[in-house]
Amino acid sequence: MNPDLFVYGTLVPGGRYWSEVADAVVSNRPAQVRGRLYDTGRGYPAAIFHAAGTEVGGYVLTLWDPETTLAHLDSFEGHEYVRKEVETVAGERVWSYEWQADLAPLRLLEGGIWH
Repeated sequence: MNPDLFVYGTLVPGGRYWSEVADAVVSNRPAQVRGRLYDTGRGYPAAIFHAAGTEVGGYVLTLWDPETTLAHLDSFEGHEYVRKEVETVAGERVWSYEWQADLAPLRLLEGGIWH
């Protein structure tokens, strides 16, 4: 398993919570994962990953110490998200955080990009 992390919302470079991971990032590169992106209405997005979806745009982060950083992010992301292995459109297996709470109140973001 590749220890890299796909981020698509507030953890992207320059995002609202970039500081949660910035010191742990060696490099980053744009990437896409198949799925759907939703606006939670709370200032952060939610992604559901599956082959039938459109593309969710974001970045793959290469981390200095993946084990420590991912443990921190597991706590930071809380109960609404679960860390899982996903595959980028380019075929790279990476970690990401998928929404596991109720989808009903969320609004689908057609373009797959968080603003």
